[in-house]
Amino acid sequence: MINRIYLGDRSVTGLEINSRDSQVRIKINLISRLPEISSDWDFYDAEDLIDGYLVFSGVYYLEISPAGIIPGDYIIDYELNEKKGTGEFIIKTVGQPNNIHKGNEESIIKIRFHDSWIENRNKKLVV
Repeated sequence: MINRIYLGDRSVTGLEINSRDSQVRIKINLISRLPEISSDWDFYDAEDLIDGYLVFSGVYYLEISPAGIIPGDYIIDYELNEKKGTGEFIIKTVGQPNNIHKGNEESIIKIRFHDSWIENRNKKLVV
């Protein structure tokens, strides 16, 4: 299902890590889903999710770089690679400024996982 998303001109607004369940949730201010019959977004908004989540479970690798920067804000790029029973998701954002990083610096979240799905703002599965 995550392979049907469009995240252009969107922002990461949160990151939740559930270590006990090996889950990572990335909150996005607006997730657009592509129509089932097309691989083009073409401004389709009938299935948009405001403040939705990209959810990854069975996470066996998580990297947030560079060290010291909080990922968030404008999404620069993202990539999903899935193979039988496993996948890798990489999202690049503008990092949040802090005392060390002054902003406009790229932040990368890399997740290797076994399963993924989308949830609405209430953390309910979206089919």
